[in-house]
Amino acid sequence: MVRASPSSARARAHRRKEEAWALGLVLPAFGLFFLFYVVPLGQAVWLSLHQEDLFGRDLRFSGLENYRQVLADPAFWKSVRTTLLFALMVVPLELLLGLLAALLVWRPYPGVAFFRTLFFLTTAVPTAVAAVAWGWFLHPVGGYLNHALKALGLSPQPWLTSPELALPTLAVVTAWAGVGFTAILLTAGLQNIPEEVLEAASVDGAGPWTRFWRVVLPLLSPTLFLVGLLVLLKSLTAFGQIHLLTRGGPMESTTVWIYRVYQDAFFNFRFAYAASEGLLLFLLLVVLAALQFRLLGGRVHYA
Repeated sequence: MVRASPSSARARAHRRKEEAWALGLVLPAFGLFFLFYVVPLGQAVWLSLHQEDLFGRDLRFSGLENYRQVLADPAFWKSVRTTLLFALMVVPLELLLGLLAALLVWRPYPGVAFFRTLFFLTTAVPTAVAAVAWGWFLHPVGGYLNHALKALGLSPQPWLTSPELALPTLAVVTAWAGVGFTAILLTAGLQNIPEEVLEAASVDGAGPWTRFWRVVLPLLSPTLFLVGLLVLLKSLTAFGQIHLLTRGGPMESTTVWIYRVYQDAFFNFRFAYAASEGLLLFLLLVVLAALQFRLLGGRVHYA
């Protein structure tokens, strides 16, 4: 019989002590995650399978009846189309602006700190504050943008009160609010590109435009893929700016999916119905993330 040496026994005891200490540090985070994410999700699933009265009492199990009603509701499908159109405007605009900002502050030069602060400042501005500021800026009568248009001899525009302009305007506001976060991630990706690769491309005669398309963009593709996924998921769940600036109007032109859930739950008092709508949105987000990693994950270039 071979006995473990005292040193190996002490090492195992020390390792078990470290593992117990690490588990103790992680458990509070897991507890909060379980309390504020897993439990509400479970309650939403349970509620979506029941029918209720106006006061949220007298729950009766109804199976998938709420989901059937949601999928047969034209108003629900209108909010889905509005959400997808909104995401189609926000994602490319925010990625383009974030990439331009990242390229501008990628290299050190005099004054680069000012531009970094300017771009990243949008990340520190709360959604409510940004929405109020944009509301003043876009006001149809006293807004600064319409004053500027008048000074140029152009007609003022109903940016937030027109069914045709409200959704694109909100897309611009949402993209502006996310530029700082997008630029931070893309700047980190740019700074991870090896200088030797760029220098080798320059020696081979590649100009700035060629280096960007043939070197920088392929090496940045993993970060672009991740940021694009994050921006897509964020645009599909945008709520604060819509609630504060348009409240789903005018004529429901900005009633996106998540705002439909809010209206059905807190104005129409159809809590089980709203839970079904919210869970369908959750499933869509999961499916989109899985599809993107499945279809595009193997096509990006990793340095």
